[in-house]
Amino acid sequence: MLILFSILLIFPRFSTATIESNVQAMFVFGDSIVEAGNNVFLDTAAKCNYFPYGVDFPLGAIGRCTNGKTPADLLGLFLGLPHLLPVFYDPQTRGSSILAGVNYASDGAGILDSTRQSVSRSIFVSSKRRVAANFSDYMANCTTPSGVAAECDLQSLTELLIRNYTNLLTRAYDFGARKFVVFNLPQAGCAPFFKRQNNGSCADILNEGSTLCNNALRPALENLSEDLRGFSFVYINTSGIINEIINDPATYGLKVTNGSCCFADPEGLRPLCVEGTEPCPDRSIYAYYDGSHPTEKLYMHLTAKAYSSDLQTEAYPFNVEVLANLNYSLMLTGAPSFNASDH
Repeated sequence: MLILFSILLIFPRFSTATIESNVQAMFVFGDSIVEAGNNVFLDTAAKCNYFPYGVDFPLGAIGRCTNGKTPADLLGLFLGLPHLLPVFYDPQTRGSSILAGVNYASDGAGILDSTRQSVSRSIFVSSKRRVAANFSDYMANCTTPSGVAAECDLQSLTELLIRNYTNLLTRAYDFGARKFVVFNLPQAGCAPFFKRQNNGSCADILNEGSTLCNNALRPALENLSEDLRGFSFVYINTSGIINEIINDPATYGLKVTNGSCCFADPEGLRPLCVEGTEPCPDRSIYAYYDGSHPTEKLYMHLTAKAYSSDLQTEAYPFNVEVLANLNYSLMLTGAPSFNASDH
């Protein structure tokens, strides 16, 4: 779910195990961080289907808001899914093409209906399926084109978002979902776009919103796991991981963390790349591709930690690899719950 994000990945309980992987399908909900082309089929200006987006993606600029693969693409590769997930609104997404899952993500998507009205017309899934709490809700309700909104009660907004989010996760559970991967919100107020708007300083109100949401999100997931039999989750500390990468770029092979690789909107009204302009020649040293979306290089580090990190400060209570291999039948027969300290 980013201009920057929280995203939700669901592994259905009807997946059948193979020698290679216990996950045969993944369903992705979110915004532009995991957008893979749904908005191309919609009447909205929130699209990334033009050069220089997709410059390093095998199929080119088909809707991903980065130079290459998104976190959802990369996690699918880690899990051994047979192909990249098709997008929901593609007319070809039907029949056998959906057996490995579907990507529902949409640039500008959010939990609240007000986000749909304020950010874009790109939210396409009904309230029954819109289960990706994300940064767009804070953008829509706490900022204006000229700066911070006059009235923005972050605490009340966060409580509303978490309440709606947990209700929607419960509905997903009722439809059969059992394994959830939730990426929390990054400190996106420090992305190049917002720092340019604030004379080099971070947009504190957006970071405060992210912090409030993240502080409430993990306890909410823990409550669901106690209340809903068989509900299991991984909570990815996107905020902490990206902050670590930005603060120590050399360790991760990066050199540029305050600027964007592509030429962003010179008027500063949008964080996106200007169509047809040439991107930086070496994308591998940049943290951000445009004004708010990271590069595939940063996404790879984030996803690798989500999949295999043993640090609970990065992936809690265990990593995605462990979640993928949890035996669903044992979870429902009263077997002892998995102890992350044993991993």
